[in-house]
Amino acid sequence: MRRPLGLLFPALLWAARLTAQIPDNPEPSDTTALADTTEAADTTPTGSEVEPKTPWKTSYFPYLTSDPNDGPVFAFRVHYFQPAEYDDRVTSRAAFTSEAGITLRGGRHVILRFRAPQLWKNWRLKTLAAAVREVRFGYFGLGNETTENKDLVTPAQPFLYRVRRARYGGQVDVTRRIRGPLQVALLGNVEWTRFTTLPGPSLFKSDFGPELRETDVSSRVALVYDTRDKEYNTHQGLLLEAGAQAGTGGNGYTRLYTVLRGYLSPREGTVIAARFAASGISGTPSLNARYIIPAWEDQISVLGGSYSHRSFDSGRLAGKGVLFGNFEVRHDLLAFGDLGAITLIGFVDAGRVFEGEKFTTKDLKVGGGGGIGLRILRSTIFTINLAGGPDGFNYSVGSGWMF
Repeated sequence: MRRPLGLLFPALLWAARLTAQIPDNPEPSDTTALADTTEAADTTPTGSEVEPKTPWKTSYFPYLTSDPNDGPVFAFRVHYFQPAEYDDRVTSRAAFTSEAGITLRGGRHVILRFRAPQLWKNWRLKTLAAAVREVRFGYFGLGNETTENKDLVTPAQPFLYRVRRARYGGQVDVTRRIRGPLQVALLGNVEWTRFTTLPGPSLFKSDFGPELRETDVSSRVALVYDTRDKEYNTHQGLLLEAGAQAGTGGNGYTRLYTVLRGYLSPREGTVIAARFAASGISGTPSLNARYIIPAWEDQISVLGGSYSHRSFDSGRLAGKGVLFGNFEVRHDLLAFGDLGAITLIGFVDAGRVFEGEKFTTKDLKVGGGGGIGLRILRSTIFTINLAGGPDGFNYSVGSGWMF
């Protein structure tokens, strides 16, 4: 999501200490991670057993990162959370997070988020309210055959492939466990999007004019199969998802999608991870709907950037359909136990988009490269990615693992 400006390691380390969730006596608890059996997942206090009350904690810290095309982001975050048990698959039973940031080019964001994976037996809740302004979002046209001619970007037309995008909205996502690792999730989302052109000629202005306003009210239902050992730093397991969405954006649309993820750890400190994703839209969707997949944990920005295809600029390819896959190997170069790790990453990304044509694996755009991951304690992960592909060299920064 974010291109690297450089991370302020001392500040992040100080922040991570504030967010540390290691108990004073870190003995492994008897809590069993969500397994393939209903019995393991149903373990709750009964009768005279009393669940211990874990106090809520607050952390707050500034940090510095970078936004796609918008340069450095100066941000501040406040995190109010109830820690989970030490051996749980999540770091917090519930958490409120507020975050605000600004860039030197005028980009800004305010995000309010509440996640509750463990407050209620068999239920999960996630809510989000956000206002985000991206000053130099990428627009290269629609379809898989669009090109980026860097020679055309000159002082006379510096924003040929750029557009200003502002998004405002909120969502509620409720998940109910059916049996064992099988869950069903319902999402309601409302979003207002405004695209406006920057000074000088631009491809967006040629296609849509100087401004495009969109309103999209949508709902999504998904089946989720989740056997991951840890959600925040997965080493083993599967996360399989398939869903359907209906939205009012454009003249109305429906979407079918799937996101399949798998993780394997052949040795201590090494993880092999793979992901396959596909999404197809029928009807007449909004432009903004083409840039996301409404996945269960967090929406995926497609196609391009640190969360879908690292060899491409953010927003590089857009269409009514998208097909992509990612393969990566993560190896801890320096591991410090619960304090964190410095991880080497090698990866290959491949994908394409569709704007009216049938789904096919022909003309996949393939790229690959390497990166470095910085994990601080249990909940803070930053990645820096360097990649080569059809458009040449690209680099990006991500918050958390790519998937």
